[in-house]
Amino acid sequence: MSVPVMHLPLFIWIFIMSKMEPIFFIILLFFSELSFSERVTININASVLERTCTISNDSLNQKIELQGGDLRQSDIGVPFGKTSFSINLIDCPVNLSSAHLKFSGESDSSMSNLLKNVNGTDAAAQGVALGLYNTNNVNVDITNNEETLLINPVLTTNIFNFFIYYVRVNQTAAAGKVTAIADFEIAYD
Repeated sequence: MSVPVMHLPLFIWIFIMSKMEPIFFIILLFFSELSFSERVTININASVLERTCTISNDSLNQKIELQGGDLRQSDIGVPFGKTSFSINLIDCPVNLSSAHLKFSGESDSSMSNLLKNVNGTDAAAQGVALGLYNTNNVNVDITNNEETLLINPVLTTNIFNFFIYYVRVNQTAAAGKVTAIADFEIAYD
C-alpha cells in the first residue's frame, strides 16, 4: 500500500517558503549565537595606593642651563661639560619604598641613546647631542630606560640626582647653541 503524496503546485511552495524565510533566518541566527557562546573569566590583580609622592615644583618644567663645554677637545661619543640636575619627590607615603623613573625625548640620529639638538636657529651647534647620566655616570639611554628610585618615606624630600653632558656625535661638529627636551614619568609599585 502506498502513502498518498501531496503534490502542491510549484508557485504555492515558493509562496510558503518566501513567507517562512525571514522566520527561519531569525531562528537560525538566534540558535547559532547560543551554540557558539563561551564564558570567559578574566582575573585582574591590582594594588590600590592611598596616594603617591608629589613631584616638587622645582622639578616640574625645569630649564637647565648647561655649563660651557670645549668642543675642540672632545672626542666622538665621549661626554664633556657636566651639569647636574635633580628630581625631587616630596611627601611620600610610608607604604612606598621605590618608584620607577623613565626619561623620553627625541633621540639623535647618529647616537640614538642621546637627546637630539633641536635648536633650529642659525646659531645651532652641529654634530652635538646631549646625554643624560645617572649618579654612577652610566648613560640613561633615551630610547630604552628605567631608573629604580629607592624612596625613604621618613625624609620630607627624596632627591634623585642626574647629570647632563654634551656629546660629540660626528666629525663635522661645530660650536653653537644646544637645545633638547626630555620628559620623565614616574610609576610606583
